Amino acid sequence: MQNSRFAVAIHTLLMLATNTKGPVSSDYIAGSVGTNPVLIRRLMGDLRAAGLVDSRAGAAGGFVLARPAERIGLDEIYAAVETDPLFARHGNANPKCPIGRAVGPLLDRVLGQAENAMLQSLTRTTLGDLIHSQEVVTQLAS
Repeated sequence: MQNSRFAVAIHTLLMLATNTKGPVSSDYIAGSVGTNPVLIRRLMGDLRAAGLVDSRAGAAGGFVLARPAERIGLDEIYAAVETDPLFARHGNANPKCPIGRAVGPLLDRVLGQAENAMLQSLTRTTLGDLIHSQEVVTQLAS
């Protein structure tokens, strides 16, 4: 089963970045994402711990970006919400088999390179870049 925390985090942060009316509640975010507000609050806790969002208490409270969207890299968002490696490693190989002995180091190298390439790509893109993407601009204009 694939984890969607990174995608949900981007969705949520795009909502905060494009909102001009003040803090956004977890209930409102959950309605857009299609999930439970408790899950959003947990996710926001991770994003707050990473310094990406701030929370405001009270009846008109909710969440806001901690800094401009142009200064939030997708790599930071990924690091804030993803704790597992991108690719699962094979851990039950038979050490008596020559391939079983080789597959762990081989996959560590190959999959590690792929993970590093993905993280480098995320480093080059900011939340601000996504806000100005054609897909978002078109939806905001309609």
